[in-house]
Amino acid sequence: MNSQTIYKVMFFVFISSFILGGYLLENLGIKYVSEGGNPLVKIHIYSYVLLLSVAFLTLKKGISKPLDNLRELKTVWLISTISVFIVIMYGLYRFGTSGMAYLIDTIVSALFAIYLLSQLTNEHKDKLLKLVAYLLFINAVIAILEFILGKTLVEASFLGFSHFRSTALLTHPLNNALITASLALLLVNKIKVPVFIYFTAVLISLFAFGGRGAAGMFLVGFAIITLPKSIRFFTTGIKISKLKFALGQAFFLLTLIAIILILTLTPVGERIISKLYIDGSAQARFDVFIILEQLSISEWLLGASASIMNNIEFYIGINVIENYVIGWVVSFGLFGTILLLFSSFLISIKMVWKNDIYMQVSLLILFAVSLTNNALTTKTPVIMLFISCLYLVYSRKYKNDVV
Repeated sequence: MNSQTIYKVMFFVFISSFILGGYLLENLGIKYVSEGGNPLVKIHIYSYVLLLSVAFLTLKKGISKPLDNLRELKTVWLISTISVFIVIMYGLYRFGTSGMAYLIDTIVSALFAIYLLSQLTNEHKDKLLKLVAYLLFINAVIAILEFILGKTLVEASFLGFSHFRSTALLTHPLNNALITASLALLLVNKIKVPVFIYFTAVLISLFAFGGRGAAGMFLVGFAIITLPKSIRFFTTGIKISKLKFALGQAFFLLTLIAIILILTLTPVGERIISKLYIDGSAQARFDVFIILEQLSISEWLLGASASIMNNIEFYIGINVIENYVIGWVVSFGLFGTILLLFSSFLISIKMVWKNDIYMQVSLLILFAVSLTNNALTTKTPVIMLFISCLYLVYSRKYKNDVV
């Protein structure tokens, strides 16, 4: 497989991960997330494509040469891959195939994606980075339009929300918020859409998704990135042409007017005000810690008993653990949780260590926002998209000398 072929594969993977969301698949009659149905359809098509592509590449070139293209990430990739497969084997032992498909779609697909991306030339890497940036922006615009119209693009069936929430292309609102917040600052300057417009669309879409934690962390991340430049602007000053400065002021003014109009003429403003307090949804994030008090030492290490797992609602009032780390502890124990944390974040930490502040802040946002919901214990492309984009930015320092 050459760079052009792998580029086409990853192009399809990114497009399908955005467009073929769980709600759309369910509406098409494919029981991707609901109970029942053929076990084969519980794994997303992008995971199958990645699995087959990695298998074909390995058969053609062996394992050594493709791994060498990962360079200094080779060791952490191997550790991450081995870690997640150990947990999968343990999960199969504990639960059978029930509820295990999400580890393939959420984590294994991410590791296989970066394996394939490491075989690309810089030209193809740039094209894929722009593709994801445009997809994220389009998804944000769709979310805003959905919220203004009060109707989702794809028919969605979820309960428990007191207000309308946009679903856009990436299915569940909180999954949308996590993906959007963690990727936006990394991709904001990768396409020709003006930064002010991109930033505004992302911020408003986060409220349309109802992601308070995501919106808060996104703003914190933006402040961290812009603070040094702001201080330098007001103290020593920065060199900039008059035309760029004037255009910047014009874009800022137009964006500000657009934000004011959206907040005053649409339900978005009311949504923002209504989310600035701790309601039942936010309280559920705190209540999940009650479950940990019920675990014995052996359950802490190896996972909760069936009686606890079947009575989650009795302990916290809802049947969903709104914290993926606690969800992993309950399912796989402390040992399994550590391995899953390795497989999910070890490569990203290696890439951002002593690197670009945009990359560091993006990882901080991903980790912080993910702790506010259960996205990583469900089928989501967030890790796959995040690690892919992080690698595409990180690897641009390499020359086109893939093996």
